[in-house]
Amino acid sequence: MSQPPPTADELGRLLLPLADEIEAARAVPEGVLETVARSGALAAMVPAQYGGRPLSYQEYGELNRAVARTSASLQSLLTVHGMVCASLSRWAPERTRQRLLPRLASGELLGAFGLTEDSAGSDAQAIETTATPDNPAGAGAADAVWRLDGVKRWLSFGQVAHCFLVFAKHGDRSVGFLVRRDDPGVTVVPSRRTSGFRSAMLADLHLDGCRVPADRMVGRPGFGVAQVASGALSLGRLCVAYGSLGLAEACCDAMLGHTSSRKQFGGRLIDLQLVRGLVSDAVLDTEAARLLCEQAARAMDAQDDWLIHHVLTAKLAASRAADTAASAAAQLHGAAGLVDGGPVDRWVRDARVMQVIEGSTQLLQHLLAEESLQRFRVRRRHPRYPFAQGADRVE
Repeated sequence: MSQPPPTADELGRLLLPLADEIEAARAVPEGVLETVARSGALAAMVPAQYGGRPLSYQEYGELNRAVARTSASLQSLLTVHGMVCASLSRWAPERTRQRLLPRLASGELLGAFGLTEDSAGSDAQAIETTATPDNPAGAGAADAVWRLDGVKRWLSFGQVAHCFLVFAKHGDRSVGFLVRRDDPGVTVVPSRRTSGFRSAMLADLHLDGCRVPADRMVGRPGFGVAQVASGALSLGRLCVAYGSLGLAEACCDAMLGHTSSRKQFGGRLIDLQLVRGLVSDAVLDTEAARLLCEQAARAMDAQDDWLIHHVLTAKLAASRAADTAASAAAQLHGAAGLVDGGPVDRWVRDARVMQVIEGSTQLLQHLLAEESLQRFRVRRRHPRYPFAQGADRVE
């Protein structure tokens, strides 16, 4: 009888001894990828009828948290692979689901997410990659083909991914496609090295007359960014929030362990008031982030009307908590926290990335303010709203 898949924390403990190896290699070794695949983590966003081991969003969040304690780079694979699987499960034609989802669930195929371009970072609507029908005369619907031209940047695990969910413009409408690595016109180039996420195997995806069959369109024209990418980004932001939480937890554990054993001025570091201030601020932010992550995951599981609000709040708070905790850990470890490639140094670099990917801090502030204003407009219409004075002036 097969063994049940490991729990989130069991997977985290299994991967923890590999953290230094992953960082030193500036890549995730194939054996580590196989371990993750065997755990069922890559099948978590695939329905059971396609060979998946579906998890709730809260359970998947916990997986991301546990893996990020070992490697934020490796956790980013769960983010992008999950985004691709969830998008195909909802939006791809049935034929494509049957052909690809079982292989994505098993880890035979790895998926990457291609939205960012030189001209399109926070402004996803500014994508310039084009999708053009490219059908020979007399071709029927079954033989329809689209031509893709453009360049996608900074794809996590793009160097080893077998397929890419990319977004393009067809006229004034956006559309998604599932591109295979072996499609004609596809070139994968390693991205420039980044200080954080050193092992995320980032790549740029060049599409030069790439011809993709119509049955690999994900959603229909007009749904690309507004529906397919938007839904994927909500999942991605939840994953990054939980990943940030895991990173923050690792920092808190490290600083508590270090300051309670390190002796200075005749006593433990943790007994110094200013040290306790740094520790308590990091712990406070981390505990608050956990509650907001759990709230966001529950909202996604329930498909709450305000799930976007909750996800934005969680990602914003958790990425800030990771930065606070990593900075405190570096300060309290002294010179040992500055050793290149050491765990504290890695946490500081990776925490900075968490405030950029799947929506920068400033973009999330903008979106959260808009969501908050909409919630207020709804609340003030409730007959029992207790703070009506002045509410009618908000538009």
